[in-house]
Amino acid sequence: MATEITMPKLSDTMTEGRLGAWKKGIGEAVQRGDVIAEVETDKAVMDLEAFTTGVLLEQRVKAGQLVPVGTVIGLIGAPDEAVATALPPASEPPVDRVGIGPERVIEEPAPPVTVAAPDHHEEQAAPVVRRKAREMGIDLALVQGSGPGGRVLLEDLERFSGVSLSAAPLNEEPEPATAATGEAGAPAGQVFTGAPQTVSELPLSRMRAAIARTVELAWRTIPHFFVTMEVFMDAALELRRELKANGIPASVNDFVLKASAVALQKFPRMNASFGGDRIIVNQEINIGVAVSLPDGLLVPVLRGCQGLSLREIAARSRPLFERARSSRLSEAELSGGTFTISNLGMYGVHEFAAVIMPPQAAILAVGGLQDAVLARHGQPMVGKVMKLTISADHRILDGAYAAGFLRELKGLLEHPVKLLL
Repeated sequence: MATEITMPKLSDTMTEGRLGAWKKGIGEAVQRGDVIAEVETDKAVMDLEAFTTGVLLEQRVKAGQLVPVGTVIGLIGAPDEAVATALPPASEPPVDRVGIGPERVIEEPAPPVTVAAPDHHEEQAAPVVRRKAREMGIDLALVQGSGPGGRVLLEDLERFSGVSLSAAPLNEEPEPATAATGEAGAPAGQVFTGAPQTVSELPLSRMRAAIARTVELAWRTIPHFFVTMEVFMDAALELRRELKANGIPASVNDFVLKASAVALQKFPRMNASFGGDRIIVNQEINIGVAVSLPDGLLVPVLRGCQGLSLREIAARSRPLFERARSSRLSEAELSGGTFTISNLGMYGVHEFAAVIMPPQAAILAVGGLQDAVLARHGQPMVGKVMKLTISADHRILDGAYAAGFLRELKGLLEHPVKLLL
């Protein structure tokens, strides 16, 4: 008996998916665990594996088609079933089509179309009056005009409808704007005719739509507050050079990841979520890192950071981010985050604030390295500084708690040998 292939539910929020491509053709042998298709979610492209062995009998959904979760997209069965589906049922004899010509379509002539001449009353009103009359459902033929030559004015619409059209005074017959003067509020030489400006519309991709829903929910439901602190990075950069010379290529982001994992253990409310009548503190420290894509971003999650060394974080984060940039992440790599880091330093951004990822308590925004004049032992010196900004949920924690977390983070990055312990 054939086994149905259905559109899988790859996350708690997934309601539909797009079939990216079939990796097996009809009649092709399939082994359990083989990749038979690609499925696109609003977060990533994922491989769909076969749960049984047999032959791909049917492809019920075409590549590029968007279908609800649970929809049957194909069938896998025995080879003899594939033959059966290719032949007509035995109980239905073949239809003799000899002598049947193409179906004849009789077209009836369309009735003549009468084009109405412009209404006299329409001509006796300015465009703004005609537009307002259409909005109010008023036939201008029924309105007695008080303007020159019986022209209908906005005041006439007010009297006729009994509704006040409170608006700025409008000249019903404006003087032509010259290149020197133009209309009020318009740049010299620009004439506004009242026509809408030319615009272009971009359809929302599934990823962009998902981001829109997430940030709107976050900004509407989470009371954000922000705390910024400056960190001296000279010692961390020196340690980074030493590690690289010894075959451990750790990035600045890896240092921030490791320092965050250590600081979160001392400030557990930063690793929590709001549960309505309670605060849910996560024991696992799963840090998500925002990765930019051409049409949005993904937040792959590095799990179990509380038990990872700096070297392990560096080794695991690099391939994780590469898979994110090619949209080849699994659902497990995109879910379960308890804290998020967003780094725009590589774009020359010195300082910014990020939007919290629901239901997390906080997100850390990392700015770029800057040269700064520092005072050391009473002497000025040039060093590297970096600004960190925490966005936090005020329902879960307060400003002093967030400041304490940043102070701990600052101490770890300015004395990075602690990250090696």
